[in-house]
Amino acid sequence: MKRWIVIIVALVCVFFAAWAEDVKAAKAVEQSQAAKAEKTPSKGLLFFYRTGRWVDNYLTRGIDTSYIALPEHSWRLAYTNAMVGVHSTLSSSFLAIIPGSSGPEEMTFSLLNRTTPSVDLGFYAGYRGFGFGYSWDAINAYAQRLSFSFGSKFIGIDFGIQTSTNITTQVILDNAYKWDQGKTNIVITNASLNIWYALNAAHYSHQAAVKQSYIQKKSAGSLLLHLAYQSSQVDLQDTVKIPGDERPLIPSLMSNITAVRTRQIAIGIGYGINYTPNKGKVVLHASAAAMLVTYSVNLISYYFPDSITNELPSNPMFNLEPSFPVHVTGNMRAAVSWEINKWVHLNAWATGEHIRFRSKPTVQENVMSLKNWNWKVQASVGVRFGAGKDRLQRALEKSSQPSEVSRQTSEEPKKSRIPEWITGYFWSPKY
Repeated sequence: MKRWIVIIVALVCVFFAAWAEDVKAAKAVEQSQAAKAEKTPSKGLLFFYRTGRWVDNYLTRGIDTSYIALPEHSWRLAYTNAMVGVHSTLSSSFLAIIPGSSGPEEMTFSLLNRTTPSVDLGFYAGYRGFGFGYSWDAINAYAQRLSFSFGSKFIGIDFGIQTSTNITTQVILDNAYKWDQGKTNIVITNASLNIWYALNAAHYSHQAAVKQSYIQKKSAGSLLLHLAYQSSQVDLQDTVKIPGDERPLIPSLMSNITAVRTRQIAIGIGYGINYTPNKGKVVLHASAAAMLVTYSVNLISYYFPDSITNELPSNPMFNLEPSFPVHVTGNMRAAVSWEINKWVHLNAWATGEHIRFRSKPTVQENVMSLKNWNWKVQASVGVRFGAGKDRLQRALEKSSQPSEVSRQTSEEPKKSRIPEWITGYFWSPKY
């Protein structure tokens, strides 16, 4: 009896093994027939496929593809939603004789200017890391805004200029007495041009979490070098007059100042890190830089009666000497990206740029200081489309140039004697 049971079990196993082989062979035949049935690409389409392969080779040249990779599909279309704003503090400090005091004491008037956050609705369309975006100011929060950015594996340029008029102001005396002025006619114009360079571009992608033109497959960091031009101008345009006087109220509180402008050139060093717990599906990014302002041009203008300004071609501005030849400022960024699948992805990031200045005593014997934070937050949802890597591979296999298929898209990483904790998170030589 036991012998018959063993024979039956053996026959069942043989039957299922044969059935599995038949299913596997049928699937292979179906795949082969589907590949044959796929329409052979035209010469024009093959040209675009070869061009795309060349672009991919260029974009992955010099990087370690075990750390950084290109998305499966090359074209990207995204909806963007952003908010921008300015937090600015302008202060004037001077000596004043207060009744009952033993001598002159320092007093400080400060203007806390805050913009109403904007709501920008826009889109982005591009191929790999090259693209174009546009946005609309949904609530008219600023009078002018222009920004763009572009970059490669190791270097990038960010530019932005914004003129804000929807500003609420708070007047503070010695950080003790506060008067809310509500919406004022103060105008703030900020501009910045920032160039960054990643010393570990072979393993770390500064674009992966922000633009999602690359995918950070393994956690990595890098030292970042920065060169920046920054500009900020605050115009105190007040229509409220002092009773019995023609002078505007806010400039009078600020030692008759009507405008302050600073233009600065800074160099700095920073650090950025991309952390991914699941091979690039989710990437958390953080970066910051300390900037040393080595050169600045600072100007100031004062209130003049109409009888004088009518005879002048423009409102004169006077040079304002800095209290120190150099000073420190900085910027920061945080981002998160989520690759839902190879077609759909989500992204959110925030940036903050700081510009500040403090002067020597002016001809009015007051000291001016400016502290300005320019920030932006953006979220986007995007889709990728176009010929995937498998389709491109099959198309090139059918072409008359098989060398295009066998060509590697990236160079093999070279072995380095530098410890991995340095090459992975700080600096590595180019491949």
